[in-house]
Amino acid sequence: MATKGVFRVECPHCGESFDADFWTVVRGDRDRDVKELILSGEFDILMCPKCETMFSHEEPFLYIDPTRDLLAIVMPEAYQEKEAEWLERMKKDYEPLRASLSAGQGVTGDPMYLFGLAPLTALLETDRDREEETEVMEFMAREDGLRLLPVKPADARSLDILFTLPMPAGLTGRTAALKAANGLLARNDALPRLKNLAGALAAAKGEGLPFLKP
Repeated sequence: MATKGVFRVECPHCGESFDADFWTVVRGDRDRDVKELILSGEFDILMCPKCETMFSHEEPFLYIDPTRDLLAIVMPEAYQEKEAEWLERMKKDYEPLRASLSAGQGVTGDPMYLFGLAPLTALLETDRDREEETEVMEFMAREDGLRLLPVKPADARSLDILFTLPMPAGLTGRTAALKAANGLLARNDALPRLKNLAGALAAAKGEGLPFLKP
């Protein structure tokens, strides 16, 4: 669940100083409402209790989604002016948490260090589009009696492919997966990440599928 902390902030309009709640940890797989605030741009919006003006105020926070093997350390955009200094500090602070996050939260990949909310918003929007395409592909794959194998989320992002891979029942390997992907494309060629998946399979060597989850 999301965790909050209290920070002292100053209204940029009237100078009023007041305590405000901020999320310090957000679980993207559980805190759907908070995730939607990030996507809508309302996550870091405050209202001054004195002048009632709305304004944005950023504080560092962790965004965690084990289902997508995602851990992002999000810092205020202003920190980018001293990027090297803040990266060193945040990486040092993260090290003691690495083991507990890997074991307790199920996050195995390296963390992302982001400045400002915009990069995280863009990543989540892209993942949402990828999820929607994956759901369409999975519906067609089940109709065709295909198995669905999970793809490593980091590889899905780097290759811009789907979160799952179709595979004919009883078969394994790249050639079989490529045949399944091309068969689905023949039915629906409007899924760009399915096209990317077919392209990645066609370009790969051998029968291995290194981007699949173990």
